[in-house]
Parts: sequence; C-alpha cells; structure tokens
Amino acid sequence: MRSLSIITVLSVAATAAAPASSPPHLLTAHSSQAFIECFARSQNVRAAPWGFVPKADGGTFSNLGATSVAKPYYLVVTDRGRLREISLADATRGSAAQEGVSECI
Repeated sequence: MRSLSIITVLSVAATAAAPASSPPHLLTAHSSQAFIECFARSQNVRAAPWGFVPKADGGTFSNLGATSVAKPYYLVVTDRGRLREISLADATRGSAAQEGVSECI
C-alpha cells in the first residue's frame, strides 16, 4: 500500500512538472515586416492594447502590462527563410489577437 502511495505522488509530481503544450505554429509566405505591420494595424483598428519587441528574425507582440488585461497573449513572429512562423499563445478564442492573426496570415 505504501509503494502505491509513493507511485501516485511521483506520477502527480511528474505531471505537474511537465511542460505545457506549445502553441500551434502557423506559417505565412508574407514577409515578417508585412505581417508585423498588418497585425499592428489590425490591433489599432480594434482598439486593442499591444506592444512589440523586435528581434533580428521577427519579434514578439503582447498585451502584457495593459490595465484591462487579466491574461496576456504572446505572438511570436520568426523568419524561417521562405516562410515566417507565427506562434500565438494564451489568446482567448475570438480575441482581437486571434482575429488579427487570421486576418494577416
């Protein structure tokens, strides 16, 4: 009985320590700059808070720090040669971020 308890505790600990599933990766043939500009415009039109941190091969959008946001999203744009990889994490269904990605892909 004691060994069953130990196995149960270990399995619960392993499950809790497992990494969360990664967000789906979308691909676009648009240039990084074209996608970034389109997404920024879409957020402005929707009056949605956003910020952008550029990097050499793309950048990251987020609404982290906005006063009206309980759970921020993260949108990572990465140049992969001929295609750009778009990864949207923690966006709620039907959110301005999700609509912007769909519009700009």
